[in-house]
Parts: sequence; C-alpha cells; structure tokens
Amino acid sequence: MTTQAEELLGARVTGADGKVVGTVEQVFRDDVDGTPAWARVRSGKTGRFVPLATSQVTSDGLSVPFDSQKIMGGPNIDAGQHMSAAQAEELTRYYGLTIPSQPSPQESQMGSQQSQMASQPGMMSDADWLLRQEERVAVGKEIFETGHVKLHKYVDVEPIDQAVHVYHEEYEVERIPITAEERISGNIGESEQELILHEERAVFRKETVPVERVRLVAKRVEEDRTFHDEVRRERIEVEPDQSLGSGGSPSGSGRS
Repeated sequence: MTTQAEELLGARVTGADGKVVGTVEQVFRDDVDGTPAWARVRSGKTGRFVPLATSQVTSDGLSVPFDSQKIMGGPNIDAGQHMSAAQAEELTRYYGLTIPSQPSPQESQMGSQQSQMASQPGMMSDADWLLRQEERVAVGKEIFETGHVKLHKYVDVEPIDQAVHVYHEEYEVERIPITAEERISGNIGESEQELILHEERAVFRKETVPVERVRLVAKRVEEDRTFHDEVRRERIEVEPDQSLGSGGSPSGSGRS
C-alpha cells in the first residue's frame, strides 16, 4: 500500500460484509521496508488490527477484505508504539496471509558449504546433473448429469362386464273352473282388474379410491471401471563416444 500512514488515521474501516468496524487509530510500519503494514482499528473500547497490504483505500475510508466478525475476533495484541516480529507473525497467521520463510542456521550453513564445494575445482555442481522426471496420475471423481426421467400420469378408459342377478315380473292368466257346489252367483256386467308388474334394474355407482403410491427414486449402483490414459516418463541412457574405445566404458549401469 503506497498510501501514507498519516492519511489513514481516522479513516472509517469497512469489512467485506459491508459493516463498519470502526476507525483507524494507529498505523504500524514494516520493519524491513517501512511501508504501512498494520492498522489498529478502534471500535468503542475495543482495538483490533487489520492488514493494510490487502486492504484498499476508497472514498468512504479503508475497505478490508475480511468480514467484521473475522476482524473483531482477531487476537488482542498490546503493540504499544511498535509491533514486534512475533506479533506481526501472529496476525499474519490469523488472517491466513503468506509468511516469508526464514532459513534455519543449519540450512544456511549447508547452503554455504554447498556453494563452497561447487566453487572448488573437481567438485560437481547442480549443472553437472541431469534431472529425470515422470508423470504421475492422480485419479479424482466428479458427478455429472446423465439424463432426466419423468413420471406422467394418464387416464385410460376400459370396458368392463359385470354379471348382476335381477328379476322382472310377467303376467299370466289363471283360470279356475267353478263347481256346482260353490253356487256363486253374480250379475252380468263389465268389470276390470289391474296388476302392477315390477322388475329389478342394475344401478351403477362409481367412486375413486387410491390404490398405490408411485414416485421416482435414484438408486446408486456401485461398480468398478478401468480408465485408460498415458503418462510420460523420461529415460536417460549413455551414448558412448565410439572414438574412446573400451577404455571409456562406465562402471555403473547405462540406463535409468
């Protein structure tokens, strides 16, 4: 951040979620190049630190690429007027920023010894080696959509035959002769008799009843598949100079 530290003092600090956290109370510089590295944000009686390297100065103040909850949940550091390297590293780890690696004394000594050995006559350096490489296959799995299946309900009409036992009435004339013993007398004249006939008829009544539930479900089928691909592998072979004769034969293997 090329902004001067004095310009940041009193600036309003806004998190990535759009919430205002507080105002810049103090700016701490990097011990190496002196650029503004951290800002202490005052929010009520609480002070928290935000990184300036990833922040941006806008017309509204300082915009920090971390939400307000992340900022206010940071470590409570008493930096005073100067921030130590340990305090800066703690904040850097909390915000997930890159920490430049420092070589250990053993690594520094080893590197110095290797440089000295490479500079000595007859000693082999990295330029004297061939680096053989090969490809390795890392197999991962992804989920792809393979198709759609739908259930559609139709209405079919089919004829049915249902046997029903019914009856109906028919008339017949019944005649019974009158004997002399009955001695029935009557007047001659017109008369009539009415008979009502009946029959049974089938009455149809339909109702809708549920018979089953139907739905689509995805069934997971486990299987093993073999996939074919190619990988490249480097091969190093010795190509002797024919003019050297048998005296130039190597003592080790000629292939790796």
